[in-house]
Amino acid sequence: MDSLIEAAKAYANLFDKDYVYMLETNVTLQVYFVPDFFHHLIGLQKLVDIPQVMKGYQNNARYIFKNIISGIITLDDLCKSRYFNDMEARLRHFSQINTLVEFEKIIIEFNPSLISSKIDKADYILFKQSNDNMYLNLFLKEDSANKNKQIPLTFIPCPNDYYTYGQKVINILSMTRRERTGKKNK
Repeated sequence: MDSLIEAAKAYANLFDKDYVYMLETNVTLQVYFVPDFFHHLIGLQKLVDIPQVMKGYQNNARYIFKNIISGIITLDDLCKSRYFNDMEARLRHFSQINTLVEFEKIIIEFNPSLISSKIDKADYILFKQSNDNMYLNLFLKEDSANKNKQIPLTFIPCPNDYYTYGQKVINILSMTRRERTGKKNK
């Protein structure tokens, strides 16, 4: 199967649930996922030479996600980009998103001044190491429309602890999935 479509379908399995993390500080953190986040999480914004994945007035993130799920946009389309290598690691690791939500540690009070990065809007970083020793970092920020819940900002696999070194790290004691009631996201 096409790994892009596989990653999108794995991501779709996360919808309509809240992922509640209990931290060792007795704080709970709720995270949720919707189709609109997929575009940035896997790095499609880097492929500026592929019109099918460039966001615009009639081509929003949700529409692009639906085109990936339905097979209109495929991995072959993305591979035509001269920038594909800039997002390849994200896609490769993101296909495992259903197990990635089982993070082990979290950065609280993320301090972007400790690194030279444009990621300054994140409040938290959920992270773990993959089987190939990559640090898998899911950056979160508070959802302005849904206070007390976190949304993904970006996902960055990194070969070292660049994003986590020197930050305040807290252990995650448990994670539970809770069905969300109300409006469906699909």
